[in-house]
Amino acid sequence: MVHEDYKEMIPARALSALDAAEDRELSKHLSECAECRHELEDWQATSVQLVVAAEPAEPSPQVRELLLSAIRSEARITESGLEEEIPGAQILPFASPSKNIWRSVGSLGAMAAAVLFVALLISVLVLWQQNRSMQREMSRLAAEMRGTEQKLERAQALSKLLTAPGARMTSLAATKEAPGAKAMLAYDQTGHAMLMANGLSAPPSGKAYQLWYIVGNKPMPGKVFTTDESGNGMLDEQLPQVALNGAVFAITMEPKDGVEAPTGAILLSGS
Repeated sequence: MVHEDYKEMIPARALSALDAAEDRELSKHLSECAECRHELEDWQATSVQLVVAAEPAEPSPQVRELLLSAIRSEARITESGLEEEIPGAQILPFASPSKNIWRSVGSLGAMAAAVLFVALLISVLVLWQQNRSMQREMSRLAAEMRGTEQKLERAQALSKLLTAPGARMTSLAATKEAPGAKAMLAYDQTGHAMLMANGLSAPPSGKAYQLWYIVGNKPMPGKVFTTDESGNGMLDEQLPQVALNGAVFAITMEPKDGVEAPTGAILLSGS
């Protein structure tokens, strides 16, 4: 997530409109970014001003009359248990202030403006959430499209390789170190090769699978490759001339940058 994504989340944070995951992500960013902290403070101050923008409303005449009736009927309980009115009690009428129509119109205008601003802000937040969801979906679809295009390109390259003069295909069988795994290595007489592996779990961080050519018990290093979540992996390779006839092919797990001599156990092999 880039800096602009965090800035877009700040108005929603000021109105407590973020979900739990987004709130945690933004809180972590705020602990490291002074610019976003200042911007959040500005948005929070704006929210507070909206809350206090409306002036206190005057009670209605009905509420005033109810209060006066309750005061007039107030009584005290004497020692005999009877109720009697409090002597000397006087009710002072409330002075009805003269109303200023322009002030009322101004107050209503301020309240209407505040309500309109809040409604507009909520609409912007809803559109922002929808836009983020749409962007995530578009990113997912774009990634799937790129993956499909890559698979198609590899399938076309494999088809071209298998129809080349002198093309060969070798099967690599799994050892006990990788039960259920399998691989095929296709190559032509120029040494251009393609490896297709299946059933290999995704290597841990810092690791990768490496292809080896074993000629006369001497292993020669090939390229490294990784697998996807389904355990599939492909590799374009150029075989050395000495490996075109009589070599044993093997796959091990090694550091992600590859090594000159194998350190891991053989997972697949074939001649």
